[in-house]
Amino acid sequence: MNNTVSVEGLNALLWTLTSVAIILSVGRFTIRYATAGRFHLDDASHLLSLLLLIGLAAAYTTGFPYSVRIARINRKEEVPPPLTDPFYRKYLQLRLVVTLLVFMVLWSVKATFLIFYRLLFDVSRTFIRMWWAAVALVFATFWVCIGSTLTLCGSASDLYDFKKCSSPEKLHDIRATYKYWCALNVGTDLIVLILPLFMIYGLQLRTSQKLVLTLIFSLGLLVAIVDILRTVESLQSGTFSGVALWSSLEVTIAVIVASLPLYRVLITRKGRRSLLSRLSMERYKNMDDNNSPGATERKFLDTHHDDGSERGKGRRAVGTFRNDLETQDSAFSEDARRTDHVPLAHLPR
Repeated sequence: MNNTVSVEGLNALLWTLTSVAIILSVGRFTIRYATAGRFHLDDASHLLSLLLLIGLAAAYTTGFPYSVRIARINRKEEVPPPLTDPFYRKYLQLRLVVTLLVFMVLWSVKATFLIFYRLLFDVSRTFIRMWWAAVALVFATFWVCIGSTLTLCGSASDLYDFKKCSSPEKLHDIRATYKYWCALNVGTDLIVLILPLFMIYGLQLRTSQKLVLTLIFSLGLLVAIVDILRTVESLQSGTFSGVALWSSLEVTIAVIVASLPLYRVLITRKGRRSLLSRLSMERYKNMDDNNSPGATERKFLDTHHDDGSERGKGRRAVGTFRNDLETQDSAFSEDARRTDHVPLAHLPR
C-alpha cells in the first residue's frame, strides 16, 4: 500500500468507525434491556471494550503526527533530531500505550463473546468444559501479549530507549514478535468463533435461523482477516498509513462485531414488532408505577422484601434471553396473564 492516506483522512476514518461502534453499542444495550429486563456481565465487558476503544482512538489521534515524523525520518526526508531529543521518548510512550490498548480492546471483545456464549449455553456440561478451556487459553494469551509488549526492546528499562529499540538486531526481534502476536490473536479468534457452532446446530431452530446465527457469530472472522492484513503490511512495506489504516479498522470492527449478535431480533418483522411492544410495555409500566398512589411505598417494599425475588429476576432474565434462540417462547406468558393488555408478541423462532 502506498503512503497516500493523510493524517486527516486517517483521523476521519478512525472517528467515523468509532462513532458507528458507539451507536451500535447503545442499540445493543437497549435491545438487551428490552428483551432481558436487565444487563448482564457481557454488557459490562462490551462497555469496557467500547471505553477502551474511545481511549485508543484518542491515543491514535495524538500519536499519528509522531508516527508521520518517524516515517519521514526513516525515508530520509527529514534530518533526524539527536537521540536525546524528547520527541523519541514521547513517540515510544505513545507506541506503548497504543499497543497495550489494542490488545485490551481485542481481548475484551473476546471476553464479551465468551460471556455471551456462557449465558446462552450454560445448560450443557460438555460446552461448559470447552468454555473453561477456551477462557483459560484466551486469558493466558492476553498476558503473553502484554508481557512481550513490555519487553519489546529488551528489558523493561529499555522501553523508551530509541537507540536500542531501533537497532538492527532488535528490529529483527520486533518483526518476529509481530508474527506471533498475529498467530495468538487469530488463533484465539478462531477458537471463540468455533466454540458456539457445536451448540447452534443442536438447537430446535429452523435451518434458516441456524444459518443466520452462524453468520452472526462468524463475523468475528473479519477481525482475524484484518489482523492478518495488518501484520502483512507491517512486515512487508511498513508504511505508516498502511499500518495505521489496518490497525484502525481492526479495533473498530471488533467492537462493532461484538454489538451485532443482539440485533438478531431486528432481522424479521415479527422480531421488530415484538421489541417495540416490549419497549412500549416497559414505558407504560414505568408511567403506571410512578403515577399510581402508593408507588413509592411499593418500590420500597419490592426493594427490601427478602424472599430471593431479585435472584429469581436475574434467573428469569437469563432464561428469557436464552429462550429467544429456542422454540420455547413462553418467557412473557406469565406477565401477559397478569395484565389486562394484549400479550406481547414473541421473538421469532
